[in-house]
Amino acid sequence: MTPILIAFLALVILTCGSGLAMLFTRNILHAALAMFMCMLGLAGLYVVAYADVMAVSHLMIYVGGVLILILFGIMLTTQQSRENHGQNHLWVEQRSFFWSAVIGLSIFFGLIYVFTRTQWELHLVGNDQSKLRDVGVALLTKYAFPFELVGIYLLIALVGATYIAKRND
Repeated sequence: MTPILIAFLALVILTCGSGLAMLFTRNILHAALAMFMCMLGLAGLYVVAYADVMAVSHLMIYVGGVLILILFGIMLTTQQSRENHGQNHLWVEQRSFFWSAVIGLSIFFGLIYVFTRTQWELHLVGNDQSKLRDVGVALLTKYAFPFELVGIYLLIALVGATYIAKRND
């Protein structure tokens, strides 16, 4: 087994395991942390696939931005209840297990069918030049103003969300 295959399998186990943990946990904070691990595993899979620009974009957008907003939303909107003595439980009502199981199993077996019938060939990328340098130079020169403007808009959205969440207190 090559080191790239070992890294790929480890990242697949991390991504799928944290995705399953996110699915089956009842604590919303644990689900957010499992989502964080899943996003990190996906970024690692992009690195293994030689998609370095996609990996850095994934880290900046999802792990650095969206997940932080989700965690701030969880921390700012949880309210203490007298009925459950301060515990925050996420209640989920499940109406029909049959159709979700049928759809999930049909997608699963369809993917198994496609993966077993496909002739997989390994094509190594011969070009070691990274496009990440070009993207970084473009972000700091040509697109510096729109990049900073988007950052300011995200800051305004975060402050507005904080104001709306705390206005009811």
